[in-house]
Amino acid sequence: MSKTHSPFKFLDSYQQSDADVFFGREKETQDLYNALSGVKHLMVYGPSGSGKTSLVECGLRNQFSDADWYAITIRKGADINASVFASINNVLLEKIELDIDTRMPVDPNMEFGQAIEQLFAERYQPVYLLFDQFEELLISGNAEEKKKFFTLLNKLIRNKVPCRVMLIMREEFIGHLSEFEPLCPSIFQHRFRVEKMGRKNVEEVICHILEAPKYQTFFTVADSHKLAESILSKLPDKRKEIELAHVQVFLGELWDRAQAGKKNNQLPVLNDGLIHDDDNLEAVLESFLKKQIVELEGSYGERVPLELLAAMISERFTKLQLSELDIKADLEHKKVVSKKPIAELLKELEQRRIIRTIKVGDETQYEISHDVLALVVGQNLTEEMKMREKAGDIYKVYQERKGLFTQDDIDYLRPFQQSLSYPPDLQARIDGSIAAIKQQQEQEQAKTRKRLRTLYSLLGAASIALVVAVILGFIAYRASVATKSALDEMVKAQAEKSKTEFNSLESRANIILSANGCPEAITHIMDSISKKNPDSTNMRLRIKAINDTAQIKGYCK
Repeated sequence: MSKTHSPFKFLDSYQQSDADVFFGREKETQDLYNALSGVKHLMVYGPSGSGKTSLVECGLRNQFSDADWYAITIRKGADINASVFASINNVLLEKIELDIDTRMPVDPNMEFGQAIEQLFAERYQPVYLLFDQFEELLISGNAEEKKKFFTLLNKLIRNKVPCRVMLIMREEFIGHLSEFEPLCPSIFQHRFRVEKMGRKNVEEVICHILEAPKYQTFFTVADSHKLAESILSKLPDKRKEIELAHVQVFLGELWDRAQAGKKNNQLPVLNDGLIHDDDNLEAVLESFLKKQIVELEGSYGERVPLELLAAMISERFTKLQLSELDIKADLEHKKVVSKKPIAELLKELEQRRIIRTIKVGDETQYEISHDVLALVVGQNLTEEMKMREKAGDIYKVYQERKGLFTQDDIDYLRPFQQSLSYPPDLQARIDGSIAAIKQQQEQEQAKTRKRLRTLYSLLGAASIALVVAVILGFIAYRASVATKSALDEMVKAQAEKSKTEFNSLESRANIILSANGCPEAITHIMDSISKKNPDSTNMRLRIKAINDTAQIKGYCK
C-alpha cells in the first residue's frame, strides 16, 4: 500500500461529516428515524459488515437538528457503567466527582438518570446515548458489571428525563440478552434490523462513490458503471449480499495501482484495466492484512504484528478496546518480544488504517478498524496461537469454578501450560490444590500405617496362637504315633504268644493222633486262637488237616 492513502473510507465508518459520500441508505435512514420516534430505547442490530455504525453515525445524525439531538456515543471500555459516567462527565461543565480507581461516581447512589438530568439542565437538548458495539458487554463483561448496567438502564428508561437509548449490536449476540430480561423487561420491545446491501444496490453505491464531487480532486474515472460491474464480477460466488468493507478496501487497492501507474502530476485514472484476473473481492481484506503484516515483520519480528492484533480480538473474533498497557501486558504474558517499542508498532498500524485510537475519558485506547477485519485476524491465527487461545479459554472456565481442583483437573490443565502460562490467580489456586491433595495423601498414609500396625498386632497374636497350635498338634501327633507303636508292639507280642500257644497245641494234637486218639478238644482251642491271630488262614488250614486225618482214621466218633 502506498504511503499516500486513498481518499476512500476504507475500513472507517461514515461519520456525520461524510453525508456527501454516504450513499445507498436513504430508505434505511428514514426508517430508523421513524423507528426511534416515540420510544425511549431501541435495539439496532444486524450482521457484521451491514453498516450499522455508519447508518447511525452518519445517516441518523444528519436527520436531527442540534436543538433536537445531543448524542453521545459510548463503548464498553474496561467497564460499561464507568464508561457511561465518563462519557457524560466529559461534556458536563460541572463535573461529577468520580473515584480515581473505579471511575464510578463517588456518590454510590448516583444513577444514569441523575447524570442525564444534570446534562440536560446545562444544555436543554434531548440526550441520546448510542451504545455502539454493544455485544462487547455480552462477550467480555463480568456478571456484576452486566447486572448493574441493565438495572440502571431499566431505571433510565422509566425516568422522565428527555433521554433515548440505542443499543447497536451484531445480531448473533441478541440471544445473550434473554438472561437480563428480568432486570430490564422491555429490552426486546423495540427493535430495528439493518440488512446488508444487495448486489444491485452496491453497484449503484460504487457508481455514486466514483462520481462523487468530493473525490474528483483525487482521481478520474474512465467509466464508473463498467468499473462497478467489473469490481462486483470479482465476487467468487456472485452472492446477493455484499460486505461494503471489502468494496472499500478494493477501491483503495485500485487507487494504489492507479497511483503507481500514473504519469508525472496527472491524477490517477481508475478503470477496469486495473483489475487483475486473480483478484477476489471477498479475499481482498485477507490479502491486504497479510501484506501489511509481512511488511511490518521485518522491523518488529516474526508474527509480532499478528500477535498484537490477536490481543485486540475476543474469543468470538470481535474487536476489543485496549490501552497500550493492556496490549503490552498481553504480549508479555504470551512471551512475545518485539524488536522495536510497541508504541511505534501501534502508530504504524494506525497509519496503515488497520487500527484506530479512541478517547475513553482521559485515556487513549486502541481497536481494530472494523469487526470484519477482526474476523479476518481471527481466521489467520497460526496453529500455535490457536492452541494458546484455547488454553486461555480453558483457563477462564477453571477460574470461574469454585473450590479446589482435583488431581484429574490439574493433570488436564498441565499440557496447556506449554502454550500459555497460567494466570497468577489460577496458578495460586493450582498450588493450593496441590498442597491440599498432598496433605490429604499424607493423612491417608498415616491412617493406612495405623491400620497396618493394628493388623500387624492382630497378625502377631494369631501367629503365636498358630505356632502354639502347631506345636501342640505335633506333640499330640507324636503321642499318637508312640501310642500306635506301643499298640502295634502289644498286638505283635500277643500274636506271637498265640502263635506259640497254637504251635504247642498242634504238637499235642499230633501226639494224640499218633496214639490213635481223638484230638477234638485240642483243635477246638486251636480254632479259638486262630480267630484272634493275623495268620488265621494258615492256622485254620493246619487245624483242618488234623481234623481230616482224625476223621479218615476214625479216631473221633
